[in-house]
Amino acid sequence: MAFLKNPPQYVAAETHALAATGHSKLGIAAYFGVGIGVFERWMEEDDELKEAFANGREQERHALHAALFNKAMRGDGPSAMFLLKSRHNYREGDQSDISNRVQITFNLPGAMTPEQFKTLEGVAKPTKRVTDGD
Repeated sequence: MAFLKNPPQYVAAETHALAATGHSKLGIAAYFGVGIGVFERWMEEDDELKEAFANGREQERHALHAALFNKAMRGDGPSAMFLLKSRHNYREGDQSDISNRVQITFNLPGAMTPEQFKTLEGVAKPTKRVTDGD
């Protein structure tokens, strides 16, 4: 690709139009006949170009969102579900019992051999039990 030291005069308007139709930075750079590094340098040096790219991307996002929204409003379930999940943190099913559930874990020792149990039984001291009559 040819190396253009400076961007053409129409670069901001063209960049906006290309970004609004879904072109990436790489695609826009190719349109101007430069590498991605040169195009990114142009954007760093020119706030108007950077803003044109951002506004073009926003225009594309808005168009896509509007199309999806309209599809959802016409009754398309998957479109509506996608919007609910992505824009409003919707989760399917009742999640309240999962998030508020208390969990208790008991860690029990492993099984003892009969010899270990007899040793333990011999060490334990019998205690006097209090009964109702005492």
